[in-house]
Amino acid sequence: MSSFFALQNVGLWLAIVITVGLFAALLVPYLFEEIRRGKIELGPRLPTGAGDVHPGYRGNPTPGVPPPQAPPPDATLSLRSFHVVLIWLSIVLASGTGMWGLLNHQILLGVLSLGAAILLVVYLGFFAREEKLVE
Repeated sequence: MSSFFALQNVGLWLAIVITVGLFAALLVPYLFEEIRRGKIELGPRLPTGAGDVHPGYRGNPTPGVPPPQAPPPDATLSLRSFHVVLIWLSIVLASGTGMWGLLNHQILLGVLSLGAAILLVVYLGFFAREEKLVE
């Protein structure tokens, strides 16, 4: 077990640090957004606590209270922009893995990763063209 912590390869530690940093950079903003907006409940579309003790019915569980306002469209991250960011991140990671593989004599890994990066670039172009036609 102690041999795991006595890693001699600095590149492996650097890869671990970069992975943890990317994980934190991508996950932490979404966690803060969820904390700020409140927990999202999955399941029946009834608000918490709406039951026999509250007047109303399923279509209007709180009569006399105005319905909540939806946030403005620019206040939330759109699915399109999230998709573009995810594709770019995948291109960068695939390119880096491919270059690392080629420089470390892992030819198959390098070629496959660079091929995946090229396919992702083609897909990003296709996705951007399709989105412009929709808008």
